[in-house]
Parts: sequence; C-alpha cells; structure tokens
Amino acid sequence: MSKYLKVGLALSGIILFGAGCAKYSASPLATPATPEAAAPTAIGESQSGSEAVIEYNDGVFNPDTLRVLVGTKVTFVNKGTKEVWPASGRHPTHEICPGFDALNGLKQGETYSHVFDKTAECPFHNHMMPTEHGSIEVKAAE
Repeated sequence: MSKYLKVGLALSGIILFGAGCAKYSASPLATPATPEAAAPTAIGESQSGSEAVIEYNDGVFNPDTLRVLVGTKVTFVNKGTKEVWPASGRHPTHEICPGFDALNGLKQGETYSHVFDKTAECPFHNHMMPTEHGSIEVKAAE
C-alpha cells in the first residue's frame, strides 16, 4: 500500500470520526432516547406534618430528591409496570435511615409509606435495581 493511500485513509477516518462527534455534541444531552432517562431531576418539598408522594414509573423516581420537615409522611406509589422496593440507603443493608424499607416489591398501583420522625439525609434506592435511586432530606421545623 502506498504512503499516500495510507495517509488518505487515515485522514478520511479522522474526518468521519470528527463528523460523528460533532453530530452527537450538537444534540442536547437533555433529550435522551430512552424513557427511563427522560425524566429530569425533580426536587419536591413539603410542610411539617404533611404528606408527600414519590411516584415510581419503570426506573424513574419523581421527584428523585425530596425535602421534607420532621413528621412528614412520604408515600411511594408504583405507577409503572415494573416492581419497585423502596428502601433506605446503603444497599443491601438499608441502615442509613432505620425502618425506611418496604420489605418487599410493590406491584403497579401499590404504595408504601414511611413517617420521617427525625432530621436526616436519607438516600433511597430500588432494592430490586439499586442503580435507581434518590434522596430525602429531613429537616427540623423552624
């Protein structure tokens, strides 16, 4: 193979690679192709003694970050077709916020509630798929 042919093939490869990279960098990252990644990060808040809801829909918790005051009852609702098992962080022991563990999977339409009775940072996850996660920040009433 001649030296010019090798250089031409190398340049063609670089140009094609660059064109492909430019195509993907021009498309916004906030427009994912899969429904699981389509939900943006959501932050919810609630008042002391009130209730808050986190919906699960096939891989996505909404909101995935929740700020509540001590005494708030948080209810997880499975709106999707996949089972979800909400539980406190550190998989698989669920020890960060003791008692915050559904203890089994919730089918579509089922719920699990927990009252947060002290200040804490409570990361949570789907015990059945630990890469699906979120956080509940529990603060004292001012």
